[in-house]
Amino acid sequence: MRVNIFDRVLKILARNYAVLFLRLAFPDEPLQLVGTLENVELSLPEERVDFVHQVVYHGEEFIFHLEFQLQHRSDFPERQFIYSAALTKQFQRPVITLALYLERREAPIPNEYTVCLGKRVVNRFTYPVLRLWDYEEAIRTGQFRELAPLLVVLAGKADKSVLARERELILEEQDERKRADLLAAAVTIASRYFDKEFLWKFFREEVGQMRNATFIEDWIEEGIQQGIQQGIQQGIQQGIQQGIQQGIQQGIQQGIQQGIQQGIQQGIQQGRQEGLKAIKENLFQILIARFGLPYEVEQQLEERIKPIEDVPLLQRMVVKAAQVGDLDEFRAGLDELLGEAGK
Repeated sequence: MRVNIFDRVLKILARNYAVLFLRLAFPDEPLQLVGTLENVELSLPEERVDFVHQVVYHGEEFIFHLEFQLQHRSDFPERQFIYSAALTKQFQRPVITLALYLERREAPIPNEYTVCLGKRVVNRFTYPVLRLWDYEEAIRTGQFRELAPLLVVLAGKADKSVLARERELILEEQDERKRADLLAAAVTIASRYFDKEFLWKFFREEVGQMRNATFIEDWIEEGIQQGIQQGIQQGIQQGIQQGIQQGIQQGIQQGIQQGIQQGIQQGIQQGRQEGLKAIKENLFQILIARFGLPYEVEQQLEERIKPIEDVPLLQRMVVKAAQVGDLDEFRAGLDELLGEAGK
């Protein structure tokens, strides 16, 4: 099953900084966080909520449910109503629901689910909404630096200076594990707006710290899956388009059909090449993230790996990179794999 790494990153923020979100949503209430419930599954078909915490207010225990939204969707209020009811039933506690929005929206954000008879509202479920872009300046100035990875979204533009400010704020985090999570989150979120190769270069000095991120394995898996799928799909699509173009130029129906078939074959081949390229790129990203790969070593390894076109062999290298304890162990494993393959 494919990993949704962007969603995973938001869950990490919801887990690590629940107290901050409580303070933003209920600044005048003495809510106390007393526990975190991870990977909560509801008694609904394949439904899993973002993050759930236990809070206490004047001696009474509540369930605090956080849901991130990039953009508003019309079915979101109904889902919040269903989640709230299911969590109430499952934990036998009253539920505090909070929706956090990331992308700017000028129009009011709906925050209620209603059942009406004509114009008469019979039932109504409401919940508070936090527009995180309202706190952009407070994040920039360091007041809420824990949310620094979100700046590139809240700013609404892909600006290198925004990334620089994110990095400054994140490096102020003293907790090593949280700092690693924030750096990895910054790269993941920024990849929606920047080329990944640029991001790896921009955060190159911090890559070594990212190896301690709590979701590094999901990150690796997502990168491998996405790279292979995108390479194959792009290659096939481009090949089909080329085939259609060739067929049209030939000007007869037979030519079109032949052109399409040729294009598909070219696309499959091109897709395979793109897939190989993606696997190799992700192999080096894993090595950089885990071991802070020195430039000279990277060049040496690239010379050995670049000519390889054996997909299973490359996949075994990726697994080896994710499992070994250090760079020397990977080099030894690489020698062994290449020796078995007779390369």
